[in-house]
Amino acid sequence: MLSHRFLSKILFFVFFGLILFFAGSFLKKHSRTISSLPQLSGKVSLINTETAAYYNSLNNKYDPELGWVLAKKDIQYGDDMVVAEAALLFNADTGEILYQKNSSAKLRIASLVKIMTAVVALEHGNLNKEITVSDKAASIGENSMGISSGEIYSLEELLYGLLLNSGNDAAYAIAEGIAGDSQEFVKWMNIKAKELGLSNTFFADPSGLDDTTLSTTDDLGRLSRYAMKNPDFRRIVKTTDIILTSDSHKYLYLENQTNLLTTYPGVQGIKTGFTEEAGLCLVTYAVNEGKELIGVVLNSIDRKGDMILMLDHGFSQYGIHVEHNLLDY
Repeated sequence: MLSHRFLSKILFFVFFGLILFFAGSFLKKHSRTISSLPQLSGKVSLINTETAAYYNSLNNKYDPELGWVLAKKDIQYGDDMVVAEAALLFNADTGEILYQKNSSAKLRIASLVKIMTAVVALEHGNLNKEITVSDKAASIGENSMGISSGEIYSLEELLYGLLLNSGNDAAYAIAEGIAGDSQEFVKWMNIKAKELGLSNTFFADPSGLDDTTLSTTDDLGRLSRYAMKNPDFRRIVKTTDIILTSDSHKYLYLENQTNLLTTYPGVQGIKTGFTEEAGLCLVTYAVNEGKELIGVVLNSIDRKGDMILMLDHGFSQYGIHVEHNLLDY
């Protein structure tokens, strides 16, 4: 008759074997070749949990709680440098494309719409123009600046709420205040898109809540490059936070939600976006050693990680190594 100790050993090895079998099956299913993983300019790169398995298969260190890995510096770039559905990185000065993925794919863009909202408002309105908040604007849901019906704000104040807090209420208040009607304002947005040659872009509303709006990373790159040439737009999107006080409205503290603005050296805006349909979206402008880069990411599950990889790659093409603490990701 088998001893209790012998049976325990058998059960242990069977259990251990099952663990190895399932772990091997998982890694085989999710693994990528070395050539399809991104080369990192630093020793530590933050990565989303879904792609961590790829790095685990290369025996890199992964902490599921912190969500970061130690990546090997000899990993090479491939078609899947980013997990976003579409991405673009280019030199804002020369237009040189440094990285692209599905850059002509028409996708939903969420609050990246607000880049065009700001451009049209700045070109049709005066920063000091006073705008009274309507019931409709104040009641727009999702992300908001926090304005109330009947309050009066200057266009400049509303632009801060639009671009720092991604306020949908600010978007409608601006549209109504500048054009008299939000749909008329949207017409102006599409006219401007045509003027800029954004042939694969259609705007349905000033906020980005309407997911029938479509664009491409190519078009958004062109729009962002144009927007950043406007000194008022540029000044607003690089603002980290601001306090708005007035006798005509409540006290408001606004903080810039643009990812990487305070954690990646040289980043100076410009806009985030998210809806369930559009996924995580991001446009970023960064300058280091005189090189100006603009990155666009659409439908990502890790927009910060994607943008960091692209910016590191882009600056490295000019021999620029950007020192940053990726644990501040």
